[in-house]
Amino acid sequence: MSIFKRQSRAFLLAMTMTAVWAVGATAQRNCLGDPTTNCVPTAPGEAMKVPISEPALKLDLPLFDLPYQIDAMNTVGHGFFSSYANPSMAQSLAVSTDIVSSFHFGMKALFDNWDLNVSIGLLDLKSYLYDLGLIFGCTYLLFYIPGGEGWVHEEFHRAVMTRHRVNSFNDMNTFPIGSEIVSVNSITDEDLIRFKAENPADFVRMQAAGMEGDLVLLDNLRRNSFFYDQQLRFFWLDLLVTMNSHMYVIASGDPTQVNSSVDDMNKKETTVLSRDFTGYDMTGWAYDLFRPDEPYGDRGVHPSGIGINRYRKTTDLTDKELNYLHAQRYWYIFNYISPMFFVNRINLGNTGLYGNFAFRHFLTSFGTDVLLKAFLKKDIYNMAFSFHNYLNYKHWFPAIEAELVDFPMSLWALNLYLSPRTILGTQPENQNFKTETPEFMGLIGCRVDFNISKHFLPYFDLTAKTNGWVAGNEFLEKNVSIQLGLSARF
Repeated sequence: MSIFKRQSRAFLLAMTMTAVWAVGATAQRNCLGDPTTNCVPTAPGEAMKVPISEPALKLDLPLFDLPYQIDAMNTVGHGFFSSYANPSMAQSLAVSTDIVSSFHFGMKALFDNWDLNVSIGLLDLKSYLYDLGLIFGCTYLLFYIPGGEGWVHEEFHRAVMTRHRVNSFNDMNTFPIGSEIVSVNSITDEDLIRFKAENPADFVRMQAAGMEGDLVLLDNLRRNSFFYDQQLRFFWLDLLVTMNSHMYVIASGDPTQVNSSVDDMNKKETTVLSRDFTGYDMTGWAYDLFRPDEPYGDRGVHPSGIGINRYRKTTDLTDKELNYLHAQRYWYIFNYISPMFFVNRINLGNTGLYGNFAFRHFLTSFGTDVLLKAFLKKDIYNMAFSFHNYLNYKHWFPAIEAELVDFPMSLWALNLYLSPRTILGTQPENQNFKTETPEFMGLIGCRVDFNISKHFLPYFDLTAKTNGWVAGNEFLEKNVSIQLGLSARF
């Protein structure tokens, strides 16, 4: 469920509008020659020169994502093409990244070509209107439309459900402009009973997956901004989404917000299929994180007398559970620690090396992941490294992650971009919240883009993983997946 109170929106707008005057124009592109494509001399023995692409706009569309789409087809039940009604995390993430990037690209193109030279005091009117348009777009248009930020939040919930044969409907597809509460509904109690009994760790993850989608979307935009030096001013979206998610974490542990809202929803939603799957996401997440073995039916009967009482109040949590949920509001502050809010790249001396970094705090199936991600770029080498701190209730499980992005190479007559990735470390055994026993967690993958035309590149992305949680990957169990798609670069 997405909950965005009008008073919270007004607060965000007031905060951001008062800061507009302080935000200057973004830095010029750090490119030599043509900003879209540079040619780098090849080493002796290489067959040909391979271009480095720094597109101002990069769009991806994973057309096929297997075996996830087999699960989606079986969940929806109307043949393979019905699987697109329940997109995978990668598919919904790509669609949202494309829509958000295209909006910002269009806004930049519009204002770059608008001849307006008017100042009001210290304010440049053109820059002010540009930021005002971005704030309006991020707060309303991109939040409420299908494919927008609110939509991907709900689709990440749905992707976890879909894997376990729980069908649902995303109310963001109805364009609920201005709604304070938007739900994922059309779910039977019987499906939720079965889901929790068969896969309690996935059931916990399902409730936190919406905020996971929010943060992964921002990470995707930041990656593109850093590696391609895109000048699309994602600052406002980054700030608004980060603040809204933080407010949601705070609200989920606040009795004055949760309990009255749950009472109101229970009065209005008189049928089972009209109800959201959990109510306040993080309240439900904390409840089931501590009680993975509690049968779903033990929640009791809905106040109307029809169906199960799905929504958890703060009064349903023990003191330990509520304190753990309250602690997340402070851990979440890590999500604000990054220069990437303000600058794409930081020049690290006169060596041609650029860098940046960001902290992240995710809610997971076993607790949390607090990570530090470092980005580095030098010539043709686009690199990212992460140190993961996986935390359950009392114990720490470390992991490291490394990836190389869009490394150009030639193979016979083919020009390729290779993007290998690996994760090595440990997570709690069986995704258990209270265990001290570690379990090996590993992932290896590689994306290959085929540079067969100036703007359109078909690609495949192969990933193999052990048991374990990975942000943006629906599978907690071991899995091998392949995506086939098309990338557009302009």
